[in-house]
Amino acid sequence: MTKKIKTDLLVIGAGAGGLSVAAGAAQLGIKVILLEGDKMGGDCLNYGCVPSKALISFSSQKKPKHFGEAMSFVKQAIKEIEPHDSEERFRSLGVNVIREYGRFVDEKTVAAGAYEIQSRRIVIATGVYTPVPEINGLSDVHYYTNQSIFDLEQKPEHLLILGGGPVGVELAQAFTRLGIKVTVFEKQKILSNFNREHVELLRSNLENDGVNLKEEASIKDISQVGNKLTIQLENSDKITGSHLLVATGKKPNLQNLNLQAAGINFSDIGIETDQYLRTNNKKIYAIGDVAQFENFTNVASYHAGIVLKSITTGLKTRVQKETQPRVIYTTPEIGSVGLSKTQAERKYGNKLKISRVNFSENDRAITDNKKLGWIEIYIYRNLVVGASVIGIGAGELLNFWSFIISNRISIYKVSSTSFAYPTLGEVNKKLVTNYIGPKFFNNPWVRFVVRLTQRFLP
Repeated sequence: MTKKIKTDLLVIGAGAGGLSVAAGAAQLGIKVILLEGDKMGGDCLNYGCVPSKALISFSSQKKPKHFGEAMSFVKQAIKEIEPHDSEERFRSLGVNVIREYGRFVDEKTVAAGAYEIQSRRIVIATGVYTPVPEINGLSDVHYYTNQSIFDLEQKPEHLLILGGGPVGVELAQAFTRLGIKVTVFEKQKILSNFNREHVELLRSNLENDGVNLKEEASIKDISQVGNKLTIQLENSDKITGSHLLVATGKKPNLQNLNLQAAGINFSDIGIETDQYLRTNNKKIYAIGDVAQFENFTNVASYHAGIVLKSITTGLKTRVQKETQPRVIYTTPEIGSVGLSKTQAERKYGNKLKISRVNFSENDRAITDNKKLGWIEIYIYRNLVVGASVIGIGAGELLNFWSFIISNRISIYKVSSTSFAYPTLGEVNKKLVTNYIGPKFFNNPWVRFVVRLTQRFLP
């Protein structure tokens, strides 16, 4: 028998975005139901950010590395974070957690297992999944995705990775550092959507680590005989390995939602939303990966704050796409926030100013032997409109510029800020002084005033 429930807010999906909305709304006294048919914490906790960064961290340690210890380290990291995303915690916050997938019945009703839920507001936060590309023979062989690769118990002899995007490249470097032979197949160039100057430096590092890169590779066929997998390329090259990881990108989880019943507009790249993250049904929101945005956890969390404000207060906030940091956690890390150099130059022309600092100029980078890479900021009329970095700690450094860009803070205010010494963060101050310094030291009027002032000072 179907049990009918009415609620103020229904959240579909217990990933980073959905959990943030549910927790915030419940703590403000709103009646909330949260649906999740898979694992609490979603892709990030169980199959994405947490396990991959744990593996990267373990593989980067300067000590003998054992595969079994690496996978145990990954599982322990998940276990320590799990309680924060657990069903028990959210029930304690007052959220009614139902462990079922949701499917729209009409524009304000969702069926979930034995329940039929009618809600005043609905937030769709179902995330993404890894689709399997149409490659001859792939469906007939055993392969892994990010949802299963961290369950490996035996060390692979030779890992074949399909896809040279962020997931494929991060895991390729991590597994290589665990002593595993790795070959990456990419039909274009690796990290094709990232700064090419950065990618060239990273490519060199990957190859030095031992990663075999097959770029602009067209796969003809994949086959398996016993425990041996063979990938044959269109150019007749054959590469044999022991394990296969599919990391060819992600698609939004829409297939079970029955969005047509709610009259929601969507496409293959996600649910269509307006600048306030509302669908064409203004009572229904879509946030994070399932909407038409980049697949980064920080984007989903940012969206959650916008939607929560709208639902709880009625006040609307526009999405700022340009202020979201994007980081690849390889060695060296690659990251950016705001406009890219190309975008900024196209938009502002010769009025754009660029300030760049190499890490080899930073005292802490020298003492810690982390001199590889550089950071740049792009400035227009004393406002930073973009920043990019390649090097150790790129993500940490970008947080500062994300704050500056989001709040439109003048670069002159940064110049009056004191940074601890010796820290890598000092490069952010040096970026500013490199931009401001010439305006003063090379300005003849300033020099004239200073000389004149000296005549009257004691």
